[in-house]
Amino acid sequence: MNCEEAIKLMDGYLDGELDPITSQAIEQHLRDCARCDQAYKTHGSLIHAIGNATPYFKASAELGERIQSSLREDATEYPVRNGVPGAQIQFHKRQPEPRSILSEIPWNWLGLAAAITLAAIIVLNVAPRLQRPEADRFLATQLIASHVRSLMANHLTDVASSDQHTVKPWLDAKLDFAPPVVDLSPKGLPLIGGRLDYLDNRPVAALIYQRRQHFINLFVWPAGSDTARSTKAMARQGYQLLHWEDSDFNYWAVSDINDKELQEFKQLFEDQIPHH
Repeated sequence: MNCEEAIKLMDGYLDGELDPITSQAIEQHLRDCARCDQAYKTHGSLIHAIGNATPYFKASAELGERIQSSLREDATEYPVRNGVPGAQIQFHKRQPEPRSILSEIPWNWLGLAAAITLAAIIVLNVAPRLQRPEADRFLATQLIASHVRSLMANHLTDVASSDQHTVKPWLDAKLDFAPPVVDLSPKGLPLIGGRLDYLDNRPVAALIYQRRQHFINLFVWPAGSDTARSTKAMARQGYQLLHWEDSDFNYWAVSDINDKELQEFKQLFEDQIPHH
């Protein structure tokens, strides 16, 4: 089971509506995927909070008696035989219906229930944005792992070339998007090549640049529709990470060079690509 399937089935799992085999598959996925496990915990907490905040209407004894009376009267609508052969079917006249239960509930309670429902809808839409810092930390761990793996496994590039006109067509043919590729050799940051990688649940392009004896992995994939243009810098496990976005792409640069040099790399890269 992948993340997309688990998220689609999450509501059914939380409500206990899934069969045992599917429930076991989701539980195994949650044990293996920290991101989906976090989404599960957040969703569960939201359901619990809404349940605790929802007002409980206790029916009065009079209302209970009226419901029982209504049920007895409805039962008399069905034909009844007296047990004598040849006897005619008898029908009982239906009595006037009582007022609906809904009419017994004060309108202020209905308004409160509507407000709680609206609040729940708002929280469900805002919650993913509130979780973004946690998602960024999880992605940063993936980025560092990919960067280190590329150095340790001797798999820095799939296509080794300093010519952007060689690297870009190779990546374009393998991906469903066309990442920008520039050569920064005149600035002391030569292009080493490119490779395919998999991050944030999708294939991405990895461009490799060199700064003296250090390598920079620049991961690129399309920006989302709600992209907010911003720059984020962080340090993790002895590596520097720099994230920025434009109208077309997400960029994550990872290296063991210092933060100032990574910022300079970002500026040089941006200066070389077309702006929309």
